[in-house]
Amino acid sequence: MFSFAHLNSRNWANRLSVLSLSSSGLGPSEIASLVPGVRAVKSVRFAYRRTPLSTELLETFRAMVNDAIRVCLNENIRGRLRLRDRIYKEFQEKYRVVSCYPYSVAEVAWSVVRKHRKWNRKPLARKLMMKLDALNFSLNHSIISIPFRKGERILIPLCYGDYQRSFLADQTLRRGSVTITESAVMIAFVKVTTRTQPSSRIGIDLNESSAVRSDGVRYDLSEVARLHTEYAARRGIFYKKHPQDQRLKKEFASSRREKERVRQFLHRTARKIVETAKKDNQTIVLEKLKGIRYAHQRGTSEPSSRRRRIAQWPFHVLQAFILYKANWAGVPVEFVSAACTSQTCHLCHCVNRKLGLTERDWRCPNRGAILDRDLNAAMNIERRGTIGCLGEVRPGAQGTNEAMKGNETTTSPILRAEALKLA
Repeated sequence: MFSFAHLNSRNWANRLSVLSLSSSGLGPSEIASLVPGVRAVKSVRFAYRRTPLSTELLETFRAMVNDAIRVCLNENIRGRLRLRDRIYKEFQEKYRVVSCYPYSVAEVAWSVVRKHRKWNRKPLARKLMMKLDALNFSLNHSIISIPFRKGERILIPLCYGDYQRSFLADQTLRRGSVTITESAVMIAFVKVTTRTQPSSRIGIDLNESSAVRSDGVRYDLSEVARLHTEYAARRGIFYKKHPQDQRLKKEFASSRREKERVRQFLHRTARKIVETAKKDNQTIVLEKLKGIRYAHQRGTSEPSSRRRRIAQWPFHVLQAFILYKANWAGVPVEFVSAACTSQTCHLCHCVNRKLGLTERDWRCPNRGAILDRDLNAAMNIERRGTIGCLGEVRPGAQGTNEAMKGNETTTSPILRAEALKLA
């Protein structure tokens, strides 16, 4: 008889319910209708022409944010809502703005304070920007209307192409918040996507030069390192020509063009990964990458060139792109532990503790198999996934070993019958 001693988690209940649905005679579309939708958000960038009135709006919002930061620090206010209540009436009278601005100012100011407290820096809003919720602005075709002072609204015509036009014309999308900077207007669009139950999982291992899927497909990421090297060489030449000009050196140090080219390349790579997973009806399994840069800080006897490469490796950006594109396409994404994924043999699960960072291939001491480091890690990442697939409950997945102890002879009809009792 099947034991339910270890089936207290919602994840196991969902997996057994999926198994019962897949064996109930329902088609894939009928099963998909029973899977809850997911709220997906995508921010779309629009260009616009600055006017003296829009510049005044941005400068006023920045002044309010810095004033709110000062109030937060002087009065030791903890929390966005408490800061909002403190500045609500005062800022309306002081800056003569409508009542929606103290809400947005408190949100931006509190985020700046939290970020700078983490890094022990003095909090200050330097860039011109503003943010408003969906209820506080209107969008009429390509003209955005924003309230400023009482009885005064600012109309900003948006410049857009075919990509932006597709979002403006789609009546199924809901508007989210709007963020305005000196050069662009970012509008968030929201939709509820229906996730189809995946038929299989695909694990993805990220490293400096490639993203490797557990089925052997590789996505080349060496272009990112090439771009960083190219712009580093340009900066080196500039520093030699202007060694004493600290102002120009600080301005030239952060290359916007470099960041944009890297982000465009990562966008294309993430889109390929998500499109392939959607076509094959797969769930994407990624690893939780934490503490990488802390492990490669100065004093670890590593060369400075390697520490620089690790510091510039945009692993979190690529994972964020994959996550939001997958949510928009209705593809499930799961994050699992990254511990020993490269050192563990996917055949016998033995751990090679002596595996060096530069060794790309290694031999399993038990099976004698030659394992590719990245492909082996991707297979282990896939195996650690816990999202249920159609007609499958894998004993090798995380959290299933304890539940399956003593039940090796359990047949699928009994499992499905017991799953129905959970409902």
